Amino acid sequence: MRLALDAYYTIGKSHLYCQDYASRGIEPVPYVILADGCSAVPDSDLGARLLALNARCLLGQFARGAADQTQQASQHERLGRRIVRRAARQVRDLGLDTTVLDATLLIAWCQGATVYAHFYGDGCIAARRADGTVVVIEIEYAENAPYYLSYRLDPERGALYQVAIDDPATAQRIHCWSETGVTIRREPFDAPMLFSFELAEFPRVLIATDGLHSLVNLTTRERLDSLAVAREILDLRHFDGVFLQRRLGEVLARYRQQGVLNVDDIGVGAFIDLEKEADTNPPLPREEPL
Repeated sequence: MRLALDAYYTIGKSHLYCQDYASRGIEPVPYVILADGCSAVPDSDLGARLLALNARCLLGQFARGAADQTQQASQHERLGRRIVRRAARQVRDLGLDTTVLDATLLIAWCQGATVYAHFYGDGCIAARRADGTVVVIEIEYAENAPYYLSYRLDPERGALYQVAIDDPATAQRIHCWSETGVTIRREPFDAPMLFSFELAEFPRVLIATDGLHSLVNLTTRERLDSLAVAREILDLRHFDGVFLQRRLGEVLARYRQQGVLNVDDIGVGAFIDLEKEADTNPPLPREEPL
């Protein structure tokens, strides 16, 4: 299978510096890793990078897979703890507090013909079918307060978090948008968020930080819905080089002309099955000279 992948992040209009981070690569498997630092925590941009880089170091353990959903959930928790503990040692060596690790972490990789994704915190995943229809899954938390991996380092902070979100049993809200409507379900604050998409059915898969839901019309003060934004970004024409960086730049530039700005940082990554795309959208035949 021929695969194209890219990742990119850009600053939000209300931020002085960018707290998102994105990484991509092909070893040990094709992967995209995104992280989003907490805007209320100084130096969380550093924490986001450390989490992403440590996740990259441990990526091979994610990609081994597990036999069933229960084993995958157990692996998800175990590897999350390993990532944040490694990052915490590095933060302490720098003389910083581990609260700089208050950041969401989104890890996705392609194995065989399947894209797998592990979410630690809020964010979204969008996929486009061969027929052009798009589905978007968005993870939100009560009080807009994600359950960061860093809370696992300090039982007291973890306990305070559960008090702050009122009802820990329903703190996660999983929205699923499709062409036929939207569904919403609720999960406990610490329920593992695991996803998989078969590229045979969904040849374009996008993961994104919660900044995807931060595009605001300055006139009406309304946010654009994530499905509409995902459709725009996934409407790709070329898959060479930094194709996602180009596409996101084009989309944001057009939105700016319409008076729409991303108030939060945006981090995105994409996997494209080039063989499936070629089957679905074959090149036009060349005209022979008369």
